[in-house]
Amino acid sequence: MNIFSQEFKMQLKSLLSYTIGILLTFYMFVSLFNIISADTAILDAILANFPKEFKAAFGFADVSLSEINGYLSFLYSYVILIGAVYSMKLSVTVLSEETRAKTADFLLSKPVQRYQIVTAKLSAVLLSLIVQNILVFCLCLPAAWIVDASQINLKFFMLLSGSMFLVQLFFVGIGLFVSVILKKIKSVMPVTLGIVFMFYIIEMINQSLLEQKLTYLTPFSYFRGSELLSNLQFDFKYVILDLTIFTILLLMSYGIYQRKDIHAV
Repeated sequence: MNIFSQEFKMQLKSLLSYTIGILLTFYMFVSLFNIISADTAILDAILANFPKEFKAAFGFADVSLSEINGYLSFLYSYVILIGAVYSMKLSVTVLSEETRAKTADFLLSKPVQRYQIVTAKLSAVLLSLIVQNILVFCLCLPAAWIVDASQINLKFFMLLSGSMFLVQLFFVGIGLFVSVILKKIKSVMPVTLGIVFMFYIIEMINQSLLEQKLTYLTPFSYFRGSELLSNLQFDFKYVILDLTIFTILLLMSYGIYQRKDIHAV
């Protein structure tokens, strides 16, 4: 319990800063909606000049940016990207910070099993993500309502919000696994940004191919806003795939951490 509470307290500053970043991004883009949608004909004429592959890569090929739900579909792809960076950074940090701070021997000398350490730290990460997602949903929905309350599809907005948490779980699994297989991580952000943007670039390439050949390789393809808008439900197979990858990586991280030779210096 002490490990969990201490870890969560240490994460509060990062939780606050990333959540504010997400909210500012959302508010800034939403505030531009009325300007963008003021003249639909001009907007459609401008977008028509872009190749379909380009529009697909940046997430607005299958939605109308002059309609609030389509605009939110496009916007949320970038909100989810920020959320993915946060979850990856958090999960890489929790099991590698003791080695970087040279306090691993102090923690492991306590009467606590290694699996309990992982469980406590993972619980703090998941709580941080849950708090962030609740805050983002509760503070972004009113902003969207102010812009166009009559057209907002609440179920669609809930699906968009839920998709961020599911993508974050994927990167929590990746982050924990990376943190236990690497002997020492000197700096978290290069690892975090490198991995997250690798998956995001795969998604952009996949979208531009228009044949979706790489869909299973990146979580950014599992819960696209355009598909959520047209179907108003998650694709069950991608939910299962996402949770399966998270579970497998989590179990592997537990196993490796149990046997890992950890040095304080």
